[in-house]
Amino acid sequence: MICFLRILLLSSFISFAIPTFAANAARGGVVAKVRCAPCHHLSSPYKQVGPSLLGIYGKKPSITGVPFAVWDKAALQAWLSNPRDIKANTKMRIPKLSARDRDDIVAWLASL
Repeated sequence: MICFLRILLLSSFISFAIPTFAANAARGGVVAKVRCAPCHHLSSPYKQVGPSLLGIYGKKPSITGVPFAVWDKAALQAWLSNPRDIKANTKMRIPKLSARDRDDIVAWLASL
């Protein structure tokens, strides 16, 4: 019985030590306005420096040399992590985004 209680107590500490969060699309919209809007239109289909992000989720990439069939969660995560790992000569330069920011931006893009 004491062993069971120790395991229970230890597991409760471990679960608090691992931060978890759900993607927040509303927060992703705010982050996108700060991080993406300088180069991308967020609410119109027109190209700015980069392509519009309106309706990009689930769409085929418009740039050549990108190995994704569509912009889904995995593709966007990879691209936002480091676009130059995906396409070496891309013009897109992005400061490092945290995992939470990437998750939230992807959730926001999926909600458009």
